[in-house]
Amino acid sequence: MIKVRLIAASLVFLASSGCGIFLPPVPREIPTYVNYSAEGVFLAGAAKVEITPTDSVWMGGYGILRSSEGVHDPLYARALVFKRGNLRFALVSVDLVGIQRQDLLRFFENLDFPPGQIVVCSTHNHSGPDTIGFWGLPPVYSGQDSEYMKIVFCGIRRALKEASENLRPAEIAATAVTVDPVGIMKNIRRPEVVDRELVAVHIREQGGGKTIATLVELGCHSEVLGRTNNLLTADFPGWVVARLEAKMGGVGVYVVGAVGGLVSPDNPDDPERSDDDWPEAEKLGLRVADLAISGLKQSLRYDSSPAITLWHAPLYLQVENFLYKLARFMGLFNRDLYRGNYVLTEVNVWEIGGLRIATVPGEITPDLGLRIKKALSGNVSMLIGLANDELGYLLPEADYDLRIYSYERTLCPGKKAGDIILRRIEDLMLIHEQFRRAPSK
Repeated sequence: MIKVRLIAASLVFLASSGCGIFLPPVPREIPTYVNYSAEGVFLAGAAKVEITPTDSVWMGGYGILRSSEGVHDPLYARALVFKRGNLRFALVSVDLVGIQRQDLLRFFENLDFPPGQIVVCSTHNHSGPDTIGFWGLPPVYSGQDSEYMKIVFCGIRRALKEASENLRPAEIAATAVTVDPVGIMKNIRRPEVVDRELVAVHIREQGGGKTIATLVELGCHSEVLGRTNNLLTADFPGWVVARLEAKMGGVGVYVVGAVGGLVSPDNPDDPERSDDDWPEAEKLGLRVADLAISGLKQSLRYDSSPAITLWHAPLYLQVENFLYKLARFMGLFNRDLYRGNYVLTEVNVWEIGGLRIATVPGEITPDLGLRIKKALSGNVSMLIGLANDELGYLLPEADYDLRIYSYERTLCPGKKAGDIILRRIEDLMLIHEQFRRAPSK
């Protein structure tokens, strides 16, 4: 049964959001955090827990008032936990459209992972529940079901617990495969700009043992199934992870890269094609998985003692978008606001041996994503979107006013958001290089 959460607004909030006199200021100094470990045995564990709704829910990602009418395939929370010495950290991927930072922060309060040592990202699934709240009937009620969110966070907690209990000595290999985007993904706004790298990471027991997990990143919206589909599904990433698990063993984990502005599956150009194109979703998922598996087999250089560095950088972004301000007033944009209409979000840079991972809090465009990967300059560089937040599209300031981004501007926090995130990660990498050259850590 779909549950309705009514949205109420208060005059006090209206006054505070309008003039800012009741809002806290943005701190003058914003800290950067780092954790480092190169001692002890490298351990890894993985687990998955189903988070499929048991009742009908509003679905997120397309239009409003789209209710689920059944389940095609299950949704999961998939957790990877790593440990070396006293440093433990985790990556969780969920088959959801996105989770706002404020909801995650409340959940993190009851976990034993400090800030910067856990990242929860969404596959940006457009055929799953509305976990943000935008796709109910604004401004009357939110599409987010509070009871379902309990299922989500319970599933994440269980996956983290099981992965932590299964920690064992591990080794890691990573590769970046350059793919032909035809038949895989296309940039609807700027066809010439696509991140062609598919990044695959294999974690197995030390000494060439069993697979613990296979992680795959691709910059493509999870939306082979269209807006008329009413069956809950993980979309093509569901077939990606199923194939990985069947061929490699262990737990398959899929994350999205630079999907903004707007990178979608390269579905067949057929006017007769149905939105319920299950064969195409399966075809794409299997192709992505096979590319990852092939790439790993050609680059099997495992590291059993990777040095680990975790950078965590909070940052404040100004909300200039009137629709975001209105959404917050209506209770849909659920987060704390700071003076000047700023919100707090974060980026992270993780280094695990030769693998460098940057996380961004939304859907960044491929051109910015490629610049982030260049700044990472790792042996293999991975970008994870919708990580610990979903702020919407993150556009380059220079292109913000282009006509092609008229839709994306309505779902972008502000003109400078994308560039600020890029610069924050570039600054982190400059600090990281100084940190690496330091005589002692």
